[in-house]
Amino acid sequence: MDQQPPIHLPRRPRVAFMLLPTMDHFAHDLIARLPEAAGCDVRGFMVNGLSALHEAMVWACRPGVDTLWFEFCWPPFLQMIAQTDFAGRRVIVRLHRIEAMETRHAAAMAWDKVDDLIVVSRDMAARVRRMAPQVDASTRVRVVPNGLDVERFAPLSDFHPHRIGWCGLMTVRKNPLLALHVLAELRRIDRRYRMHVSSNGGDPLAIESFFHLAGRMGLTDSVQVDGRVPQDQMPAWHARNGVLLHTSLHESFGYAVAEAAAVGWDIAMLDHPGSDEFWPDAVRFGTVAEAVARVMGAQPHRWRRYVADRVGLERQVMATADLLLQPALAGAA
Repeated sequence: MDQQPPIHLPRRPRVAFMLLPTMDHFAHDLIARLPEAAGCDVRGFMVNGLSALHEAMVWACRPGVDTLWFEFCWPPFLQMIAQTDFAGRRVIVRLHRIEAMETRHAAAMAWDKVDDLIVVSRDMAARVRRMAPQVDASTRVRVVPNGLDVERFAPLSDFHPHRIGWCGLMTVRKNPLLALHVLAELRRIDRRYRMHVSSNGGDPLAIESFFHLAGRMGLTDSVQVDGRVPQDQMPAWHARNGVLLHTSLHESFGYAVAEAAAVGWDIAMLDHPGSDEFWPDAVRFGTVAEAVARVMGAQPHRWRRYVADRVGLERQVMATADLLLQPALAGAA
């Protein structure tokens, strides 16, 4: 009997996520869920040098089928993209708030080699276009908001309206001094208000100023610093509070806000540029008096369904899968 040639079944498209140490936290849910949603195989490659890019391109080797996804528009990815011949592989870059607000990396990116740019908000897209006016000539700009897996956050059973939570790095951008002004006014009205702070360090100036001002305002005994709370324990930390006081000068999305809402906190959020893209007027404030009114009018479980419907993880996964299923732009080199 003649020997039959082996049958090579077509394999699924592959998406190689290029990840940077300490900057991979936004990618894990997508890596886990895109295989089912988009019908592709997905792997993460931690980049510590060019060998990781070579390994990813060996794995994602089919031109016109496979994709290289660069998570963050950040060095060394700028140099890697500029210097690499992707030989027909699709190239995706996802850009976050830090690149759009605090760097000029978007202006230096070789956009003619990138098929798709993913940003998390319309505000981020506008900022990128101001920095890199040529981006639309070669690259499809797609707004896909971040998503929160609401099911990870069990609804709180007890509501503590006088226990305020503040979380994040203590930096000037996070604006912790404003939280003290709000707390001082709340305690002038009702001495039961206290603030719990979850923070893993920050800028020395912001930290020193925070504790100096807390002493000056007589708030030292009203502020409890819980320090760094591990990510897997944040739902429990959220559940012990009643209101999230969010004072950042800018966010692209606000994971902490979505997490707090998913647990059942109410929210008082500084109205920063782009915040109205995700969060309603009922949670945003512009003055200390407005913040006080938001906190004193807090109610439990107002925003869990809102978060699930507007910024749930499933919406992000399906929007990303839809982009992957579209053909790559022919213009990218």
